Amino acid sequence: VDRRFVNQQCKNHCHGPHRPHMHGCLSAHGDQDLPVLPEPYPIVEDPSTCDIVKATQYGIVERCKELVEAGYDVRQPDKENVTLLHWAAINNRQELVKYYISKGAIVDQLGGDLNSTPLHWAIRQGHLPMVMLLLKCGADPSLIDGEGFSSIHLAVLFQHMPIVAYLISKGQNIDTTDFNGQTPLMLSAQKAIGPEPTRFLLKFNPSLNAVDNVQKNTALHWAIASGNTSAVDLLLEAGTSLDIKNVKTSQCYPKLIRRFPAFFNSSRNSQYSLKWQCYQCANRQRSHFSPSATALLIQNIRLEQSTLQFCFCIVNPLGIWLKNAFEQFVGLKNLRYLPTAFLLSSVFWMSVTCFLWFLPDILYTQEMPVAGLLYYFYKTWRTDPGYIKTSEKERKENIVALAEAGCLDFRTFCTSCLVRKPLRSVHCLACDSCVARYDQHSLWIGQCIG
Repeated sequence: VDRRFVNQQCKNHCHGPHRPHMHGCLSAHGDQDLPVLPEPYPIVEDPSTCDIVKATQYGIVERCKELVEAGYDVRQPDKENVTLLHWAAINNRQELVKYYISKGAIVDQLGGDLNSTPLHWAIRQGHLPMVMLLLKCGADPSLIDGEGFSSIHLAVLFQHMPIVAYLISKGQNIDTTDFNGQTPLMLSAQKAIGPEPTRFLLKFNPSLNAVDNVQKNTALHWAIASGNTSAVDLLLEAGTSLDIKNVKTSQCYPKLIRRFPAFFNSSRNSQYSLKWQCYQCANRQRSHFSPSATALLIQNIRLEQSTLQFCFCIVNPLGIWLKNAFEQFVGLKNLRYLPTAFLLSSVFWMSVTCFLWFLPDILYTQEMPVAGLLYYFYKTWRTDPGYIKTSEKERKENIVALAEAGCLDFRTFCTSCLVRKPLRSVHCLACDSCVARYDQHSLWIGQCIG
């Protein structure tokens, strides 16, 4: 990686208006445009004559060893205050990192414009193997750089989820604060627009109502201020408080009403405020089933009209009112049980009809089939289809094991459940769980079949 390119990348990362947007393991500032360096050696004019900085950047191990054995001090920074260990870390040169540390390089030496450690540089580029190596060599992930960020804050800011999971599994506190007292969850809600990495962090049970040192804002305050609707939804669903005040004595609820009216207007989010729920329901009742409107309909009915027309004028507003009441007080999240309710009601009335109408004529011929139908339906409905369940300790052990095996990615690790994915397992969005030997999610029983 060219030195000027790295400096420009580091300068672009700040607390200012730049918000990182990234997906997967790419950097937030366009690191996807980084040139892919061929292995093991690039095409250079003459590897035997290049300086040690360039040899470190391009991974020319023999040249680096030759210069170090000739007396070069591995702790000596260059004119930009960057050490060889920094260049090896940012370029993922693991063999050179081991060699420099064996020759006395300081693993936590600060350097560069942002006064960062080699671990910080490796995290910015998303090099999980290098992060693991530096931690094994004694790197301190709690150190902060010139911007006040620790290792886990940088991993969250650049959305390197495997590194976040590995740091937490190795003992890093999920509620570690930066220089301003912001936790990783606050930083994610403020700067990472979208559901990730907020959804990922919530899986590790962070403190939802913690406040920073300056503004006394919670993660929900920061999400509202940044217009991060996805983070607002996730934080409210996780149970964050709406009543905490910041230094401006401002609560979250009035801001939500002003900035996200459509959010509260959604029936699936109205559960977060009983006052708003009742208000919306009352409005819909007035608009669809007001007494004056119903009386007007009745007055317009002529005596010679049929009874069917009269019933239609009464039942139609009543049906609309019941529909809106169902949406408000039951919620759309419970609609997945609606097919099950229809099936159960069908089975019930079929059984009633069978026992009371047909049974006297076909005595003892349908008892066993109906009993078997009810029994197996109940077993299918209540039996665990194979949800993958692990303890917190097992999750962390699996994360470390997958990382050390080089398999910590979406193919073998579920970022929603934080579990190792067996063969044929699929994460069901409706059940919000990984199912072993997944077949399908059945609407008739309201759960998966595995």
